[in-house]
Amino acid sequence: MTNATIDSARSYLLGVTLPPVDPSRTSLLLDDTTPSFDATRDQAVVVGSGVVTFAQGVPPARRLGVTNSLLLAQLVARKAVPDGGDLDDWYKQYTSVLANIGWLVQTTTTTHTADTSDDFDTHKAILAVATLLLGPGAVTALALITTTLDALASMDTSQPWITIFDRESHAVNASSFQVALADTAPDGSFVVSLMAFVLKANSVVTQVLFFKAKQEDVQFSHYASQAQIDTTILDSLEPDLSNRVAQHSKSFISQLPDL
Repeated sequence: MTNATIDSARSYLLGVTLPPVDPSRTSLLLDDTTPSFDATRDQAVVVGSGVVTFAQGVPPARRLGVTNSLLLAQLVARKAVPDGGDLDDWYKQYTSVLANIGWLVQTTTTTHTADTSDDFDTHKAILAVATLLLGPGAVTALALITTTLDALASMDTSQPWITIFDRESHAVNASSFQVALADTAPDGSFVVSLMAFVLKANSVVTQVLFFKAKQEDVQFSHYASQAQIDTTILDSLEPDLSNRVAQHSKSFISQLPDL
């Protein structure tokens, strides 16, 4: 599945350089930011500039492993490519981290995504990318992503998850963000659908997930990937993953109310 092994993944994890902790990021967050995961529920977590949704049936420890893996990948990519608006370089760094810890990422890419109407709507554009990535038969999976986006739209902007996402998604002259879905495939494999986006607009972007503008005023780029995960590596690595990102977690992770 992947060239990584438990030993190589742990060696990479313990040796990779992370950016220093920024104390100013922790002052506005809750003291207890540890997600409370439940395998019987659909749940979502904001991880920095991304939001990941977990389908019912994914074990709590695996949810934590995915959350911490995505945080690790963000931190390393941020250090390597401080300007998140350079999606090509950023996503290369991001997926390289995941590959080193047992994720097999199969990638497709599209840039300058065009909407079908005269106006651009980020929410609709995300769902269009998700529909192509997940395939025509993935009605339940697409509904979960839609539910997560709708939940974010209806929430008080003072809540930690909104504060984190808005803060981390703003890059220089762009908004850079990710959307992911973790689920068990029909064949029993554990798959995370990954989407990364950059939005550049002529006007000020607020609430990027629901931004609307004239099509000619927007440049919207994305990567979309299916990542099949070696769960033996992920499960074995999780204690080390938690320890490795522990100092950053309270600044970057916040759980949404159950979907």
